[in-house]
Amino acid sequence: MLKVVEPKQGRQAPERTGEALLRIEGLRKAFKGTVAVEHVDLDIRRGEFFTLLGPSGSGKTTTLRLIAGFERPTAGTIMLEGKDVATLAPFERNVNTVFQDYALFPHMTVAENIAYGLKAKHVAKEECRSRVAEALRMVQLSSLGERSPAQLSGGQRQRVGLARAIVNRPGLLLLDEPLGALDLKLRQDMQIELKHIQETVGITFLYVTHDQEEALSMSDRIAVFNNGRIEQVGSPREIYDRPASEFVARFVGTSSIIERDGRRLVLRPEKVRLALSADGFAGGGWHVESGRLEESVYVGLFTRHIVTLDGGEAVVSVEPNSDGSDGGLKAVRGQTVTVAWKSGGVFSLAG
Repeated sequence: MLKVVEPKQGRQAPERTGEALLRIEGLRKAFKGTVAVEHVDLDIRRGEFFTLLGPSGSGKTTTLRLIAGFERPTAGTIMLEGKDVATLAPFERNVNTVFQDYALFPHMTVAENIAYGLKAKHVAKEECRSRVAEALRMVQLSSLGERSPAQLSGGQRQRVGLARAIVNRPGLLLLDEPLGALDLKLRQDMQIELKHIQETVGITFLYVTHDQEEALSMSDRIAVFNNGRIEQVGSPREIYDRPASEFVARFVGTSSIIERDGRRLVLRPEKVRLALSADGFAGGGWHVESGRLEESVYVGLFTRHIVTLDGGEAVVSVEPNSDGSDGGLKAVRGQTVTVAWKSGGVFSLAG
């Protein structure tokens, strides 16, 4: 019998340890009979980089808008710094929001854009100047304060939008897919910068994205949304290595889901090994099956192999191209191959 690792039963409840800056209980939002968010419970700790992850229409952005005050909940409480803010206007909450569209004022300089919120709050000129200079340093734009937004790159404009939000020193910074308009390389660079800035300023970040890599690379914890509900809350490693549901397993990364001994098992592609024979898998805790190679795709860093097991289930395996080749498996489409994985690399889905 195949030995598997068993996760905890059912969906994971939000962790209640540590100091909660934001506590959401029983949050619900319906639009003319359509439920967008249904009974969301969530605690976000002070100083955390927390991400709401899910596909379009899953409820993550609606949840963010409810926290920001742009929408009113149908039911539930939103406790920010110990105070229920569910019925308060956006400007009455100690939050700021950074959108995908940075909405910079084109007729203002970078420094004037950043100072706008401070001036609206009637902060003294000298303190305003000092805080703007500090914000520019944090986002590495000290030399660009007198430029107009039109003279900046996409990544620089994104950092101006971030500086304009953090200069007000909010208790909670909400970020609604702020990197979505950037190209892949710049987006990856900005992921590193955003995490560094968050650690530097110490502000709690609540980040919304549909990009799994973005969520995994930046977050302290992640809430995975599906159909208006939270499927799982956990660290990036917990979400990836121990998904609580089939939806999480399929949405976060790539998974092969097979059934053995009445259990639905999850296989991550990096845990699956392929070979032309089973000779190299004798002993060592390997589980070995046979299958037919359907496709091998070169993807630069690795080669992705797709195999149909003898039982008819599809399994994906990835093989690093560490020697510059197109993978070590020298097989052609339609050839019989050996598929192997260790018991520690497979786990069963609850329910």
